[in-house]
Amino acid sequence: MYTLYYVPDWASLAVRLTLEEFEIPYEAALIDNETNERDSVRFRKMSPLGLIPAFSTPHGDMCETTAILLWLGDQHPGLSPAPSSQERAPYLKWLLFINNAIHNNILSLFHPDRVSSAASANETMQNARAQIQVALGIIDSMVATDQPSWLRADKPTALNYYLGLLMRWMNGFDVSHPAHISSKEYPSLHSMLHALESRPAARKCAELEGLGNTIFTNPTLV
Repeated sequence: MYTLYYVPDWASLAVRLTLEEFEIPYEAALIDNETNERDSVRFRKMSPLGLIPAFSTPHGDMCETTAILLWLGDQHPGLSPAPSSQERAPYLKWLLFINNAIHNNILSLFHPDRVSSAASANETMQNARAQIQVALGIIDSMVATDQPSWLRADKPTALNYYLGLLMRWMNGFDVSHPAHISSKEYPSLHSMLHALESRPAARKCAELEGLGNTIFTNPTLV
């Protein structure tokens, strides 16, 4: 049995959505973010920097969202293209592209103080925003042109839900905040996310974590 250590609407949601989509049994362990639970010795053994998610498996403990999704894909056929599949290489390419070009830059938007001084925080956020917009444009074009089998809403993979989570965060910010980027600016991507949020897994996670009915395209942030 797996155990997912989570905080509602944090990166753990991408893992939870994937587990629910593929009906993989797991236990959910809520981490109290108002206390120092993430700094406990026990939690730091699983996640050295105290980051969410952490994931306990019969083979050992894991952290890092992308690593967990990759590992789950290797353990559960259908969750991602098989290692021997011709689709495996492009799947990995875009999974890591999303991690590097979008997720990392989102963190700079949310926490500019981690990568810059207070005086240059606005410049840092604007640069991160611009890089995300370029990346989303590339992804939107890829979805429209290539129509990859591993990024279909009617047969989703872990990559769908990872991208959905990141787009959820940006859709949910107030329009005055640099972190607000609407998925409507990327019609092929928006269409995929709109269909994805109607799936049972998305609806179940939305109910479990209090995320609203339109979990990706018009979200209620926690």
